[in-house]
Amino acid sequence: MKYLRPLAALAVLLAAAPALAQAPDAGAAAFGFGDKLMLFVSFVVIGIGMLSSGFALSISLSAYAACEKDRRGAAFIPAVMPGSQGLYAFAIGFLMIGQVKSAWGDPAMMFKVTLAGIICGLPCLFSALGQARTAAACIKSINNGQMEQGQALLATGVPELYALVGLAGGFLVMN
Repeated sequence: MKYLRPLAALAVLLAAAPALAQAPDAGAAAFGFGDKLMLFVSFVVIGIGMLSSGFALSISLSAYAACEKDRRGAAFIPAVMPGSQGLYAFAIGFLMIGQVKSAWGDPAMMFKVTLAGIICGLPCLFSALGQARTAAACIKSINNGQMEQGQALLATGVPELYALVGLAGGFLVMN
């Protein structure tokens, strides 16, 4: 966790650094190291967005495993909800690969791909972790009889919105 802030700051700096972007008229032959570095960082960030789902699931499923047997039915859906962010990051990553293959060397498109990776990857990362913590707390409340399944679904679904906003933002930037 202590490496997330420096990684996020690096990604933002690389995406915003005008020295790393090629001039639009430079063409494919001048596609330089800075552009490749920006693409690399964007794919790393989108990969972290995908990996965060697995980590988030380990948090929520740990709470599910500690749940009483008769309450597990109500706690199952909140326990698996943090897995969706990886699917959103995968979808944008798939679109990013398609754009890179079709427009390699176009600095404007490469910048859009970089921006899409960051716009989608970071919200997926942070919303997955937040959703996992929320799900674990809701599962504990279900287990203690303090919360019903519907309330837990609503509370666990709120962080999902930010991953969806990241997905939509990444999609809009590339189109």
